[in-house]
Amino acid sequence: MEWLIAAAVFGLLMLALIPVLRTIKNNPPKGGGFAMALFMIFASVLDPAKAAAVEQIDRRKDIEGSEEGESGAGLD
Repeated sequence: MEWLIAAAVFGLLMLALIPVLRTIKNNPPKGGGFAMALFMIFASVLDPAKAAAVEQIDRRKDIEGSEEGESGAGLD
């Protein structure tokens, strides 16, 4: 279910990006700051190292949570 939601959000972002890219192609900005900012946003969202770190943290939380449940601690 999570992947379906993520894919839908990604698809909507790509559809929203099409008009922006057409506008940039037709009227290129003189600076380049907009393109760099856009690249940095996508780089931060799609960074594989960041995704791996978040996944590792989630696994640690799951492991710690299951250990607490087995010992009886934290079951209030």
